[in-house]
Amino acid sequence: MSDIALQDCGPCLTGSARVVDHLPVYLSPAARQVITVRLSHGEALYGQPLRLGWGPAPIEAVQEAADLVAYLVSAGAPEGLLRDASALLEGVIRWQAQAQSS
Repeated sequence: MSDIALQDCGPCLTGSARVVDHLPVYLSPAARQVITVRLSHGEALYGQPLRLGWGPAPIEAVQEAADLVAYLVSAGAPEGLLRDASALLEGVIRWQAQAQSS
């Protein structure tokens, strides 16, 4: 897993439609706004929008979920939130392994 933890995936150079146009309808307005701003920031930073079907997405998901757990620990987040984030990390690790083996 340490190779995945530090892998630089670079900009999104593959894929189809833009992720921003396919966000889940059940997101709250606040969550949608945060994601939209993050996607705009990423596009400005990397020069490409995040698109559906980007190959390194599972690796990035593991890295981001790991960061989330570390940030929550740093902030002294409530145990329930930390457990939820830890479960998310475990889930994306399994998903990434499955995606890699396919």
